[in-house]
Amino acid sequence: MLRDIIKKEIMETITSPKFVFTFLLCTVLILLSVYTGISNFQAEKKEYDAAVGLNKKNLESQPSYQALAGLGTKINRPPQVLSTIASGVSEAVGRVATVNVAYDPNMVDSKYESNPVFSIFGALDLSFIVKIVLSLFAILFTYDAIVGEKERGTLKLTLSNRVPRDRLIMGKFIGGYISLLIPLIIPLILSLLIMLVYPNISMAGEDWIRLLLMFLIFFLYLSVFFTLGLFVSARTSKSATSFLILLFIWVIFVTIIPKVSVLAASQIRPIPSVHEITAKKDAYLQQIQGGSQKVVMDWMKQNQTKPGEDPKVFQEKFKKYIEDLQNELTGKIDANNAALERDYQMRKRAQERLAVNLSRISPASALMFSSMSLARTGLEEHDRFVASVRAYKPIFTKWINPKMMQAINFQTGEMTGKVLLSDMPQHRFEPETLGKSLARTLPDFLVMIGLILIFFVGAYVSFLKYDVR
Repeated sequence: MLRDIIKKEIMETITSPKFVFTFLLCTVLILLSVYTGISNFQAEKKEYDAAVGLNKKNLESQPSYQALAGLGTKINRPPQVLSTIASGVSEAVGRVATVNVAYDPNMVDSKYESNPVFSIFGALDLSFIVKIVLSLFAILFTYDAIVGEKERGTLKLTLSNRVPRDRLIMGKFIGGYISLLIPLIIPLILSLLIMLVYPNISMAGEDWIRLLLMFLIFFLYLSVFFTLGLFVSARTSKSATSFLILLFIWVIFVTIIPKVSVLAASQIRPIPSVHEITAKKDAYLQQIQGGSQKVVMDWMKQNQTKPGEDPKVFQEKFKKYIEDLQNELTGKIDANNAALERDYQMRKRAQERLAVNLSRISPASALMFSSMSLARTGLEEHDRFVASVRAYKPIFTKWINPKMMQAINFQTGEMTGKVLLSDMPQHRFEPETLGKSLARTLPDFLVMIGLILIFFVGAYVSFLKYDVR
């Protein structure tokens, strides 16, 4: 009997005009989003390769180590292949940071900075399509699943044939859910084929696992709205009322809760602005630079060349003193900046965690956080990359400072010698492992499963007591 109910539910749905409309629109939107994502990734990859090559040429063309220390080296953030599915915050945050001896590196030159018009509408990626469009289709498929049959009189007729209510609601759930997934699965399979055959799209084994997990979270997200639709449909007596209630809940889940959570977190855990932190760093830098001039002058007065002494002895002594002083001052500046940055990042992470945890009661937030973590395009991955760049700065400084001291001619003040980059330390960044990404997304999976169980049990119990008259 259950099989007959499922078959009837599927046949009624797939032969309806709303299924044809949904299938066509899903196919167009999903394929368009994947194609757009692939095109953006290829453009970013090409831009990244060009930027890395140009940076190498710039470093090699520097006339001296002093010029190299001031110019610094540029660290570009590599694009992630799964940004084709969930672009996350990758387009809103900076793509390159300059590491030199003077300033703390910060990420700049985001895609939105280069072309602000993109920030108006956001990215049309697959996670956006699922979050907005497909969740609305899930509501469209279920808002009249029970109450609609009651209005048409078919529900009373079906139950008069001694069809158990528990089997009827199970059949409606399984058949309706299969009907909803068909417009999603077929375009997704076509998208995978496109990614397989498209040139310059290389995905490792871990990337495929991450992609399948993203598809799983998409299915769970749609299940939340599907079971919610069944629940509301089983609690109302008119289909128009059911649709309005579902639309109201959708707006709360998808738009209100995520934005209110961020605002609430900023009020509960306020943090200083980036400009305040930068001003503190600059003030300390000026303080150190001003004090160092007096220290050097005092040292020169105390260590003046006495009559009969070889000037070269003084020069070597002065060179050694300047090198040690520079290392000491650079260490102080780095330590001060690191302390300020550590405190700022700690408070910022606390605010972000609060905002994320508050917004997780919304399945839309859980969908976005989990898909971004799996695609390595979320805030955590960005923070990890920034931290790796800042950790590289003292390594670069430790390498360039002795080079500058060895190259300087204290008699003429000119820099001598050719810049050699063979022993220059390189920046390394290890992307987050799959295990850590799974641990990070586990709460989102649990939230989705919990909501599905709550709504399904609610629909099941409500339907058993439903008045079909």
